[in-house]
Amino acid sequence: MGQRRDENACIWDFWALRVDCRACDAGAATPFAVIGPQVLGSLQLRVENFIPPQGVLVVRAGEPADALFTVRKGFLKLWTTDDEGHQRVLRLLKPGDMFGLEALLEPRYRLNAETLTPAGLCRIPLDVVSDLLKREPLLCAELERRWMHQLQRTDEFITNIASGPSRGRVVKLLRCLALIAHPEPAPYVSRMDMASMLDISRETAARVIADLKRQGLLEETRSHLLFDPQNLPD
Repeated sequence: MGQRRDENACIWDFWALRVDCRACDAGAATPFAVIGPQVLGSLQLRVENFIPPQGVLVVRAGEPADALFTVRKGFLKLWTTDDEGHQRVLRLLKPGDMFGLEALLEPRYRLNAETLTPAGLCRIPLDVVSDLLKREPLLCAELERRWMHQLQRTDEFITNIASGPSRGRVVKLLRCLALIAHPEPAPYVSRMDMASMLDISRETAARVIADLKRQGLLEETRSHLLFDPQNLPD
């Protein structure tokens, strides 16, 4: 699953640097944009920036929930395992999203968070967030807004994309990926992940993608799916 944090270390080996939230080049991605610059200045020694490559399990379900994470760059999947041991992808994360929010209410993470592409993440220790929430009511509202937005997006995905004929589900997923990635190319999603998201078989996902490639409607790289969503068949 990629590199993991050493139990005796305080950082990952893909740790990049401490950050200054006041100088963030992705201001919309940080929940701290609602806090004044003086408070933000106090965070620069506590918030850490990580640049994990593709396929890294950043958070493992069941681990102690000691931090929240903001996605600055790249895409991640949140997944769990069903009773039969199959992976089920429950949510895709894009720049501006957060994960690990259950740390505010529960002692352990509920879902696994894994990078779909190389990513840029900010790790915000839970004690920092808890202290800020006591002093900054706007931050509480901002975290609630982000959490609700992601849950609404998940509901819409289940209702509008992961329903209907299997071929249509794959096409709708591709259009969804194009929308969340715009103006960048859609991130690469494996056939297995497509099957897990759409509740179809891996073979069905592979067959639909192969058909689109034969028609010249889709190309793949290691990191991206290249297509014009307007040209995809309904």
